[in-house]
Amino acid sequence: MRRVKIAKYTREKKKSAWAKYDAEQAKIKYKTWENMRYILAELWKSQPFAFVLLFMGNVVAYAANSLFGTFTSKYVVELALGTSARLRLAVICLLLIAGERMTKYIWNEAADYNGYVACYKFLCHMKRKIIHKNMSTDYENNESCNKNDALKKAETGSDYITYQTVNTIHYFLRSVLVVIAYGSILSMLDPVMLLIVGVPAVAGYYIERHKMMWIWNMADNWQKYDRELDYIHSAGSNFATAKDVRVYGMHKWFTKIFKRSFDNRLDWYEQQDEWSFRHDLARVLMIYLSNFAAYAYVIYMVVKGNIGAGDFVLYFNSIYAFSSSVRDVFDKYSGFNWLSNNISYAREYLDIKDKTNRGKGEKLPSGECEIEFRNVSYKYSGAEKATIRNITFTLHKGEKLALVGLNGAGKTTLIKLMSGLYDPTEGEIFLNGKPVNSYNRDEYFSLFGAVFQDISVLPVTVAENVAGSDIDNIDMDRVYDCLKKAGIYDKVKSLPEKENTRLVKSVYENATEFSGGQTQKLALARALYKNASVLLLDEPTAALDPIAEQEMYLNYADFSKGKSSVFISHRLASTRFCDRIIMIENGAIAEEGTHAELMEQGGKYAELFELQSSYYRHKEVHTDE
Repeated sequence: MRRVKIAKYTREKKKSAWAKYDAEQAKIKYKTWENMRYILAELWKSQPFAFVLLFMGNVVAYAANSLFGTFTSKYVVELALGTSARLRLAVICLLLIAGERMTKYIWNEAADYNGYVACYKFLCHMKRKIIHKNMSTDYENNESCNKNDALKKAETGSDYITYQTVNTIHYFLRSVLVVIAYGSILSMLDPVMLLIVGVPAVAGYYIERHKMMWIWNMADNWQKYDRELDYIHSAGSNFATAKDVRVYGMHKWFTKIFKRSFDNRLDWYEQQDEWSFRHDLARVLMIYLSNFAAYAYVIYMVVKGNIGAGDFVLYFNSIYAFSSSVRDVFDKYSGFNWLSNNISYAREYLDIKDKTNRGKGEKLPSGECEIEFRNVSYKYSGAEKATIRNITFTLHKGEKLALVGLNGAGKTTLIKLMSGLYDPTEGEIFLNGKPVNSYNRDEYFSLFGAVFQDISVLPVTVAENVAGSDIDNIDMDRVYDCLKKAGIYDKVKSLPEKENTRLVKSVYENATEFSGGQTQKLALARALYKNASVLLLDEPTAALDPIAEQEMYLNYADFSKGKSSVFISHRLASTRFCDRIIMIENGAIAEEGTHAELMEQGGKYAELFELQSSYYRHKEVHTDE
């Protein structure tokens, strides 16, 4: 494997790199100690018991245990040498041993609980916050590369802000206690001992800081490779893509692009490893030399007869305890900066502002709804031009509206704007005469039952997929009715466990996998079960056979009764049962009217209708021949 060398920066490049780092740090909203307080507050909120154990078990018990052990060694030596107070020394030794055993037990139990149970609970607590944010934030945020990068950083950071941050805090606090205790002991011998051990530890902190600043400065260089590897892993292991991978021999392509992204990411790992090795070597050598000097000084004192055997053991052991604890204090303090950046990733993602109204809103209307678009335009983030341009129309109460047009005309974007997934970049949308943003967006979603093109099936039972809730809260008669209306009741009843059959074979071995058409019918049943005021159907018959499609058309008037509905289809013959048809072309309304009116106009709609009709007529004639 080729080795990657650390780039030798010129003065200009180095200046530019640090300027970039300083700019990144300036953008960070939260400072280190604010983030530490945040983590402790979240720990207290989720697990008060673990919070108490953190201080009493992991910090106080550990420091006491260390002191008990050190003084036990001192008094055992004095007892063995035989002084005049042997009984008193024996009692002291026994008490110290008992204290050492007791505090060790408390410390170990607290460490085990916090390291396993509490850590996992806290990790789940923070991940739930991130998952909830991801599922509740504006839908547009999920389509933004910048927001997805922020999510990736937040998910990676969630591991740091649970176990590692809590662990670092308790190591830091207990090390501070130990430094105070053993610093007091060594200062009784000679205050210069504090300088011999402490100064190299401070220098080691700055070496570590310099190391971590470079790593932080380079983080953006490998973020895209992590995202690529996550996508490749997801796509390569997804059951939905398994057929295409095999039929088209895509495994070779996946392997090739995985290797490319992996090699690019590995390059940065190797650079980071070399950079870290140099700094770590310098820091370790400095600390070892300082410890050697301190030990030499204590040996000199005992040789000169200035201290006795018991004090020699006490000071000798205190050097290591003080040295390692000073090192831990500065190591953990240095680590706070790195952890703080990851905590900021999570907090800044959780703080992403929604454009839509998530507070108190207008009371939702009951019954049929009227939705009006006024000069609405929508431009996707990073796009050169708007997908939807200056569109004005009204979906009237109880109306069956069809949207037709070629691929890419903007039909699905209109549906997403209507349902509140997108907010217009220009213009405004009104619900019963009031601006959509005057309503709470989560409540606004409840007005819509939708069948989108990209249908998601959850790894739960058929009934739970239809009802969108757990089995104990399902109206099963309603489930059956919706399955019948959607044309999938007989299929479900033929399954081994009927409506209790689980879906998604990649999760459950005994699950059932529906075909594309059956999945569309299931999605329609889900939309019908919601019984919302507005029904949105985006190509609901695309995967259906002609018979199933005809059945759906015949049932459409029934299941859309008392609702406003929007129907998107490329098959223009299917739109004749709608009250009105709007043809979208290049993001704007080209034609509008009933099927008969549009055919009479002889425009784009009539042209496309005749083109499709001629295809079927030609096919029939060819078949007869």
